[in-house]
Amino acid sequence: MADSNDDENFELVDYTAASGWEKFIASIESQLRLWQVDEDKAGNFDLETLHSTCSKLVVDCKQNREDVLIQITSLCTRTARLTYKSSTYALTLSVHPLLAYTHQQTKLDQQFPPIHVPELEADHSQSEPEWAWHPLHRWTNSKMLIYLQYMGEAGWGGSTQNLAGDNYSVSLETAKLLMSSLNMALRNARCQLPVFVPVGDAWRHLYTGRRLTCDEDRKFDCVALARAPSAYLQLNGLLELFLSSFRITTYPSSINDTSKVELAALHQYKFKNTYSRDWNTRSPDFLYRMGDLNVGPANDPLRVFSLSALFQQAPCHTYIDLQIQGRDRLYLKTATAWMLSANMLAADRERTMLTEALEDAFAAWSQSNDDRHRHLNMAEQMEAHEEVTSDMLIDLFGSSADSHIRPPGLGEDNDSAKEAAVRLNETLAEVYSGQKRPSNIAQIIARMPYGVAVPYGSLLWRLSEIILVATAKRSADFWGAPSIMTFLRLLWAMALKEVRWRWEHNQLLPRIPLAAECTLEKGADTPNADSLAPSERHDDAGTAQAKHDIHLHYALIYQKLEMINCCIERKLDSGETPIVATAASASETDTKEIFDSVENTSLAQRIRSHVKTQIKRRLGESTRMRPIGRLLNTMRAVNNTEIGDFEEIKANSPYASDSEGFVSAEDADFDNVDDDASALLVDPASLNGSESALSSSVSVRLPANAVQGSSSMQAEPGANYVDVALSSSLDSNSGFHHVSNVVERNLSPPSQTRQSISESPEELGENEAAGRLYPSSSLRLLDSDEPMWIPQIQAHPILTEDMLRERETILMSFGTSTEGAQQRARLQCAELISDMEAFKAANPRCSLADFVRWHSPRDWIVPDGHPEREGHLSARMAEGEGNLWQQLWAEARRVPVERQRLLFDHNMEAEKALHYLEGIPAHSLFAGLLPTMFFIAYERLYRQPIIHRIPMLRERLLELESKLVQNTDWVDADSPAYSSIMDCLENLEVQASRCVSLLGKFPGQYALVEQLVMYGQAMVDNRNAQKVVLKALSKYNILTSQPSNREYVFTLAKHASQQIGI
Repeated sequence: MADSNDDENFELVDYTAASGWEKFIASIESQLRLWQVDEDKAGNFDLETLHSTCSKLVVDCKQNREDVLIQITSLCTRTARLTYKSSTYALTLSVHPLLAYTHQQTKLDQQFPPIHVPELEADHSQSEPEWAWHPLHRWTNSKMLIYLQYMGEAGWGGSTQNLAGDNYSVSLETAKLLMSSLNMALRNARCQLPVFVPVGDAWRHLYTGRRLTCDEDRKFDCVALARAPSAYLQLNGLLELFLSSFRITTYPSSINDTSKVELAALHQYKFKNTYSRDWNTRSPDFLYRMGDLNVGPANDPLRVFSLSALFQQAPCHTYIDLQIQGRDRLYLKTATAWMLSANMLAADRERTMLTEALEDAFAAWSQSNDDRHRHLNMAEQMEAHEEVTSDMLIDLFGSSADSHIRPPGLGEDNDSAKEAAVRLNETLAEVYSGQKRPSNIAQIIARMPYGVAVPYGSLLWRLSEIILVATAKRSADFWGAPSIMTFLRLLWAMALKEVRWRWEHNQLLPRIPLAAECTLEKGADTPNADSLAPSERHDDAGTAQAKHDIHLHYALIYQKLEMINCCIERKLDSGETPIVATAASASETDTKEIFDSVENTSLAQRIRSHVKTQIKRRLGESTRMRPIGRLLNTMRAVNNTEIGDFEEIKANSPYASDSEGFVSAEDADFDNVDDDASALLVDPASLNGSESALSSSVSVRLPANAVQGSSSMQAEPGANYVDVALSSSLDSNSGFHHVSNVVERNLSPPSQTRQSISESPEELGENEAAGRLYPSSSLRLLDSDEPMWIPQIQAHPILTEDMLRERETILMSFGTSTEGAQQRARLQCAELISDMEAFKAANPRCSLADFVRWHSPRDWIVPDGHPEREGHLSARMAEGEGNLWQQLWAEARRVPVERQRLLFDHNMEAEKALHYLEGIPAHSLFAGLLPTMFFIAYERLYRQPIIHRIPMLRERLLELESKLVQNTDWVDADSPAYSSIMDCLENLEVQASRCVSLLGKFPGQYALVEQLVMYGQAMVDNRNAQKVVLKALSKYNILTSQPSNREYVFTLAKHASQQIGI
């Protein structure tokens, strides 16, 4: 019994080793289980994540093509290395997310899943784009598959996705062996995915495959024809080929027979864009003007666009006419869906005008410390560019109809600009109803740090526009203009000539907005207005508020131009006659005779005379006068005596300029320029507190009889000369020297001057009154009950930012002691002292209470129910020890305004401002204008309606805005902010130009154009959009032309799994 049981429980042990083929099969089987595709599993792919990621992938430039392909390979494939008989193979599991994830599938993805990533830019170096997904997905309509690929004898290497160009061949016997290995591994692992192995030469892309399921065993074969027979060029012949492949020999003779076979088709039409010079003038949402600084490149960026028409799967008789051979019903208008795609010129080859102009300007600025841009001297440069320089100056200072390069929107007679402005306003109102809109240029400037920007449309703004437009490549004036730094040097020198002429002839500078026009978005930016007396002073004093003022929010160079305009306004208000400068030489006499008759001199004639005169003088001069010569001509002789000759002239600074306004700093080497002084224009905050850093480096010794009421001129006792120090308005302490007994400066002997600086003005008699304007309508003197007369008072001093900083330095120098605090307070009371003296002169029997009632009504406290006369002074005005108001009132004398020292010497301050402007090197001047040039680029983009119509462009404009208003170091040429802003600007300009090109082809289709620019392709599923596209493509005869590529898929309706793709 035991023996019989032992015989039944025997074991068979195989001690033979596994063969190489069996190991190969086992390795395939283990890899399938590792990928979790065994036991009818679908693998470990997150199809939803893959679909959302891959559907947004696009090759926006050829540089990132490899990165995109690598990303798709890592997401959509799993690859393992296998070895069999010293040969290496790559076993790859591939999934097509756009085909596998059916929730967001389009009709085109269902029938013809894409195998290429959309590319925005045309790459003519490749005849066909590289595959992103294996073509077997499209050929077999399989969402997931496995394929085996030969990798060579040397081992692992190369890319498993790059099939094109592989130099290998797989024989039919080897292919059968590999397929048998895969079949056995699939059966063992119970995997139902289709598997494929290559056959023949790799470049033919031929495969044999198989899919094992519980219900069927499906085989796949590929056939490549070097040349298709004529019968297969028609749908009838392809249908016959399909039926013969499934051994159906009877050709269908009726509709009932063909209803068992279904057909899906895809026709693709490709067109090359034809050249058109007016490509960017067709869209009403884009403003283009010849000769202006326009957005985008000069040439159309659109290169190739194509239309793919899908004919959904339907019975064959729907598309094939069985009665007539070679006739089908695949009409473009009856297609189920359209896919439109566009390829653009590579972004690195698009020469966008805005970006290129800024890049050239920035490069010229960063290299301007050397002499490469100064290959000619000043006179030769002027002579070479006389015509263009004259035209630009006329445009800068005038508004005549023949302005050389006036951009749209600046001229009142520009009808197209008015229409563009209306179009822009309509677009903004339509697009941003209830939404956040990008900031306009005025709001951008208002958000900038102090001392960076200039007002929109101002003189410096227009100067920056002219420089960019004239020196930009492809502009109308490019070949007639010099390099940008040379042109800036020439234009600025001649512009200062015109500025000085206007100062001397009492003509206000154009394009300098009035004080009321410069109120920024975040509030008034007129800090000098804070120094004015209360509003009652303006209402009752009879002194009209000035039209011009200094705005400290803007750049210092612009503040100096405002200072000149304020001084001109003061001259006009005071009734001074124009300054007629003494001719320096006989050669200038004729020109000055022309200039002295302002009524008979037009702007164009004067500008051209400026240029011609300067060329002649420059070519023949041997010595140069200094700007102090201009100052001397503004001074009147004392006691009818003549001003003596100069004893000595010292010019220790490279910023000294000649009497004609040319920047002599440019005539010197840039290596000798003082870095601290050159940075003063663009970075006032970097100034230290030392007074020496703010003082002038140009000094002149004048005869003592030339001194007339200026605190910046000091003479030692007994000296025959007075030292005059000129600076860039940094040594101006306007108002300080007018406080009695605070600052004493004695000039001796007094007989040499009419009135020394420290000599007190003559006081009125006891009952004598002067300086009256009119009696007050409501106020009367408390002690005498006489009418209160409103006095004539001085206008307030005007200070620029550098002058305020110096004033602050002087005030801080008194220290923190009690005595220093008192001196500091008294120094700030120059205007108050002047008003007190004027009030006393107009009202001989007045008191401090009367002055307070007029000057500061809030400090006159009136109890409720009592008349105004029964009030009393506030606590800060009441008598007490050390009360400053009481002390100043006691010290103030009865001096009318015409006898008072000036609080603000407009002649001296204007000369200082001119000296500052004439001493700026071109490098520092450009640094001050560089932020404005970036703002000009932003303004050019903002005023294009297309930017606001398309959401993608709106987002990029908001991104550019945020980069501009962030804390950017505008002075440092190596600041990374510049690179970031330039990249953002170039990206926006490229995208905008592409949208303009496509809107010219497909007007009004904003959503379609946005999809094409973002992803390179878009579905045209709207009937209205299809009409627009068809109308645009009809110019290329699309209705009569043959498709450049055709794909057909035949399927047996009874057995949907049996199909053939051609």
